[in-house]
Amino acid sequence: MIFKILVVDDEATMRKGITNFMNWDSLDCQVVGAVENGLAAMDFLKNSDVNIVLTDIKMPGADGLELARFIHDEYPQIKVIILTGYADFEYAKTAIKYDVVSFIVKPTNKRDLFDAVKKAQEQIIISRNRSSIAKEEIAFLRDQLLLEMTTMPYVPSFVKRLSKLNLSLNDYYVAAFQLVPLENDITALKKIIIDEKKNAYCYRYNNLIITIYFLEKFEGQIPEHILQNCQEISTITEMLDSKHVAIGISHCHRGAADFRSAVAESIHALTQNFYSEKNIFLFSDCVESSEYDLTAENTFDLFEFENHLFNRLFEDAEQVLKNIFSKFKSNFVSSIETKNICFQIYYICYRVLKKREAIPPSSELLARIHSAPDIFILENTVNELFQYTKNQFNGSNGTQNRIIENTIKFIHQNLATALSLEVIAEHLHISASHLSRTFKKYCDESLTEYVNKTRIEKAKEYLKDSNMLTYEIANQVGYNDATYFSSIFKKYTGFSPSEYRQKYAPHQHFSEQNK
Repeated sequence: MIFKILVVDDEATMRKGITNFMNWDSLDCQVVGAVENGLAAMDFLKNSDVNIVLTDIKMPGADGLELARFIHDEYPQIKVIILTGYADFEYAKTAIKYDVVSFIVKPTNKRDLFDAVKKAQEQIIISRNRSSIAKEEIAFLRDQLLLEMTTMPYVPSFVKRLSKLNLSLNDYYVAAFQLVPLENDITALKKIIIDEKKNAYCYRYNNLIITIYFLEKFEGQIPEHILQNCQEISTITEMLDSKHVAIGISHCHRGAADFRSAVAESIHALTQNFYSEKNIFLFSDCVESSEYDLTAENTFDLFEFENHLFNRLFEDAEQVLKNIFSKFKSNFVSSIETKNICFQIYYICYRVLKKREAIPPSSELLARIHSAPDIFILENTVNELFQYTKNQFNGSNGTQNRIIENTIKFIHQNLATALSLEVIAEHLHISASHLSRTFKKYCDESLTEYVNKTRIEKAKEYLKDSNMLTYEIANQVGYNDATYFSSIFKKYTGFSPSEYRQKYAPHQHFSEQNK
């Protein structure tokens, strides 16, 4: 389910920051409105579906207390979180009689804000049916807890929360499932895993499905039934969707404190599938756990970075590096851990170039990473490493690689326009026949097929994340005929655009029908 948030603050910068620069998707939340005071919020609530209100305390017109009282009296199902300056904190707490969920002192800390929203989510779910929480709502709470345990350091309260949700992490393995090539839409894969898994629980983590296999007791090696189950899931996915599945499996672990490490091991094992003929890879086959000390989140960043390099998506790979260093700086990560991650980046670049039979980066860059005195010099060194890798990668196959890179870039930047083979070839100043042969040779699919798939993927994003009508989306992704667009969309997804929106974004579906 999607929780809808209304932001109320008279400071435009604060409204914009909370609305646009928080990763609300990670909490299954969507900001549906941002207004400047309590009066505007009251008007908004009369015509809009909202679950959670984040409001400042002091505002002109009607302040946060008046808004909290209005919501308490008129919309008791909506949960309120108050943002307050330190000087007004005691004043804000008088709103506790209006069932305010949390009070957060400005400047707002992202973690405190997310914790307050999670608390509000739990209250909303429980209040819907105090006697019996629906099965899917229990699954939601389980998934949120496991995601929290995946990305955050262990705290003892995890054990109590696991117990309340009837999850027991005694002896267990963790398996990471990934579609090859990497895809964002993994709904079908998750359904197959849910249908076929035995004594296990799964949840989504970015574009992976993480599955926990529970054991009655550890028997010294991975049980055959786990490997058999993983292989069955892979076979069924390939048979039904014609898609390959790669699987990484951790060591056996015991206890909630080890869970984050277990997920990191499964993802690290998964990366080895890229170089293996097998589709199931065990962490014990690639490295000892004592040699590997990265969190699941860092592991996934490196995993994405390597995939982007191999797929020639250099802009995406560069963005991953920017995100990694942004996390370093915002969380004041220790110099030891920061450099360990940069060493991993170096070895990824080394492997990519060796596989392409290009000249790998000099060990001098590795020494410079080791001796970097501060984060700024370290970042410059890693950027230099990336640029060297990019240049060598392109140089190893010369003009052909540049043609593919420029073609893909042009397609992504011009999805709404006519993208025929001739148009793209003219833009690249090469013949259409040469472009067609080159693209097919290096990408294993025709240019037309790639354009259609890219357009459909963008259309799926619009259907899930916007209120645009089907014909508007068709125009945005380059189809002037909405009927033709619908038939192409169904060919690639198995759903009509309206069926897809109803299945994956029902709140948007209702909005479109009302129009």
